[in-house]
Amino acid sequence: MILNNITDILKKGKRFFLASHKEPDGDAIGSLLALGEALILSGKEVVLFNEGPIPDSIAFLKGIERIVNSFNPESESDFDALFVFDCGNLERLGRISLHLSNIKPLINIDHHENNSQFGDLNLVDINSSSVGEIIYRLIKLADLPMNENIAENIFVAIQTDTGSFRYENTTRESFAVASEMLGWGVNPWKISRKVMDEYTLKKIRLLKAALKTIELCHAGKVGLITITQQMFSKAKADRFDSERFIDYPRFISGVEIGVLIREIGKDYYKFSLRSNDWVNVADLASHFGGGGHPRAAAFTREGSLELVKQEFLNKAFGVLRNVRS
Repeated sequence: MILNNITDILKKGKRFFLASHKEPDGDAIGSLLALGEALILSGKEVVLFNEGPIPDSIAFLKGIERIVNSFNPESESDFDALFVFDCGNLERLGRISLHLSNIKPLINIDHHENNSQFGDLNLVDINSSSVGEIIYRLIKLADLPMNENIAENIFVAIQTDTGSFRYENTTRESFAVASEMLGWGVNPWKISRKVMDEYTLKKIRLLKAALKTIELCHAGKVGLITITQQMFSKAKADRFDSERFIDYPRFISGVEIGVLIREIGKDYYKFSLRSNDWVNVADLASHFGGGGHPRAAAFTREGSLELVKQEFLNKAFGVLRNVRS
């Protein structure tokens, strides 16, 4: 029913505002660009918004130049719908979230289990690997155009959110959609080199410093890696250079919960969590006001590094003990 309602809006509407979350990943940008181009090819007018910054690893995507990072929607009221992608809540859009009340309906498209259902229409499918996979279904159902550029954006959305088809959220549907995108001319080797495998020298320098911080706790079940502002500054790196650093502690033999602690301000830290088998890190993150997926979640915390780290470890110990008891 919801899918049909949304496809009707896509078919009948003429002008749309599309947005995805700040500090975007491949799914947020790939989904935005894919539906955006499909609508443009259908003769619709679209505004594509993302507060940014957009990572260098996905800056090669076709249509990226269409994305704007500033816009005043209050000055215009003739949009037929507002689409929000990959956001557990509206605030994830960033500053613009305060200025969207005049655009209706608000259509929330997501795959996070802790989504707050903030839309007028909520298409939240926690069984989809990515929003890109949902966008593919929408494009097909609404009979919107498909081309190589759209296919590449959908492929990147799925590839990045499944960790190159390695994570637990990878499904038969993920492979089926990706396979169809290859039929449109997508080159997985070229994309993988850009998105997953290309390292800059500054990233290597940052990794060298971060690896020295790895520590194991709770009988080796929790592995942590920490990156401070000083490390970023010394390596001349930014937060995008630390993407997937969490895999280093996570893939240590015996570790169940991998943790990346990143300093994002004075006495202010972001905890990124990944689990390997049996801990639901979305539940763990929710104790600190965060959320995400069962195997990938995050939260932010204020306080000294030692204090916030100890608070987390205390809660993690309780979760590990309860889950295995």
